[in-house]
Amino acid sequence: MRPGLDVETGIVESKLGILRDRLLVGGREIAVRRGRHGWRLVAGARRGVGRVQYDGWRDRLTIQSPSGSLEIRFRWRNMTFPWRGRIYRVGSMLGNRVTLFRGSEPVAVGKITWGGVRFEMMDPEFRDIERELALGFGLRAQAIAVAVIAGVH
Repeated sequence: MRPGLDVETGIVESKLGILRDRLLVGGREIAVRRGRHGWRLVAGARRGVGRVQYDGWRDRLTIQSPSGSLEIRFRWRNMTFPWRGRIYRVGSMLGNRVTLFRGSEPVAVGKITWGGVRFEMMDPEFRDIERELALGFGLRAQAIAVAVIAGVH
């Protein structure tokens, strides 16, 4: 990354399990509730409750938070989504990395773990939905791992 890029380093990590899901934000654990129809509910960064759903059949991540809503449709190429008037691109999730770009600059960098995704760097623009992003990308990483293990790839 170039010096002066407006990003903050901090760890937001999703830990998804068989019986319960949780998030770690700056070392503090935050519970995630499971709702109906595959929705996950998490206390928002500032206020309210965010909802996250990953639809494996359509390969689509939906986030609804008090700060706004977004939908990411994963494709082979050109995985983009709008957030607060800007367009962001999802980089390849191969090699256990998750990177979100604004133009050619990385604005969120994470690593796929055994339990989900750990974002080590994220632009302040995502501060209000950082928990939902970590949870959503963790759900997608988990679905991909299950598909590979089951041989459905």
